[in-house]
Amino acid sequence: MCNDPVLGELWSAMKMGNQSSRTTGIDSYQVLGLDKAVTDDQVKKRYRELVVRLHPDTAGVQGTEFLFQLVTAAYQQISKVRGWR
Repeated sequence: MCNDPVLGELWSAMKMGNQSSRTTGIDSYQVLGLDKAVTDDQVKKRYRELVVRLHPDTAGVQGTEFLFQLVTAAYQQISKVRGWR
């Protein structure tokens, strides 16, 4: 799990988000490992990829619950901002 590039990206996003959280909070796009200029389809595709890898029932390892919740919250924030619901 430590060598998983997706988890590495999430860890980096969390660390970078924590540095700026004093002023703006964690960037939802950064949590998903995306740029803000990506299309809706790219956001949805990335979310599905991360959900499969991080969901506690499918991850194959313990300890992904927090990352799964973080990714889900980031996706919900993006969907709210983009008006998907």
